[in-house]
Amino acid sequence: MWDRVTGSNMSLEMQAFHWNEDFENARVFLVEAFQADRPYMNWIPTQLENVAFGPCGAEYLDEEDEYIRLWLADDRIAAFTMVKPSGECWVNVHPDHTTHVKELVEAAEQQLLQMKTGGEERPKLEVFVADPSKELESVLVKRGYSLAGLEGYIRERAVYSPAPAYTVPEGFIVRNANIEEEFEEYRRVLGSVFGHCANMTRSLARRYSTASFYNAELDIVAVAPDGHFGAFCTVRVDPSSKITELEPVGTHPNYRRMGLAKAVICEGLKRLKKHSPTNVCIPGAAPTAAADRLYESLGFTNTGRINIWQRAL
Repeated sequence: MWDRVTGSNMSLEMQAFHWNEDFENARVFLVEAFQADRPYMNWIPTQLENVAFGPCGAEYLDEEDEYIRLWLADDRIAAFTMVKPSGECWVNVHPDHTTHVKELVEAAEQQLLQMKTGGEERPKLEVFVADPSKELESVLVKRGYSLAGLEGYIRERAVYSPAPAYTVPEGFIVRNANIEEEFEEYRRVLGSVFGHCANMTRSLARRYSTASFYNAELDIVAVAPDGHFGAFCTVRVDPSSKITELEPVGTHPNYRRMGLAKAVICEGLKRLKKHSPTNVCIPGAAPTAAADRLYESLGFTNTGRINIWQRAL
């Protein structure tokens, strides 16, 4: 068990993560790291909270706390890592502590090997790296990792920029969803874009609605004349820092090329203004030409990439 990593100046002590006890401290760490000189090299707070409160996939279980490890310097969080049994890995480290990146990667590798003890195949670690994190990328290259793909782009929009005007086809309306009363339709439209959302349960939806980042008035849908949802955009606002992301965003295949994605995003941006956001971003925008055209037309600039680096251990 790795309980200490040593960089050039000091050691980091590993601490087990327990959601109910440690989430707020981890949120503070992410806010402080974001407000340092390279804001998108780590998760933003809503991405961490989504681990346990996301509406898609499976219910978060207490034993999943073991996937996350906190790394402390002088009793303050300097980094946290997350390694899933699937091999997916995220290394979040404060810019002041990037000298520890090599040791954090080594600890993540050992963590996955311990999860996969007795397996016949060599496990593969897949590290998601935002390109502002050059130190992490450099360490992975030196350790024999190869670039396996592009996860998405980091897009940001000026908070002072007004929400663009929009129109929708005749008979369509844009409003917020009621995920309790309109659960089946909500699941249907999200599942049409993100396959794992087709497994959404009412329990997951209810838990999602209790997340601190969730505001019902910012869960926007475009509704067709027959009542079906054609597009969706949820604007998630971290309550402590007001760092804001648009997630998820999508359009049902039957309703594309009608301007509905633009409409739900613009409505979300318009409603967001009263929440006084400090940043508006999409830290994983789809890397497609259609998404590029949409987000650029709405004033989002491309500030970086999220790459996937992979190695068999």
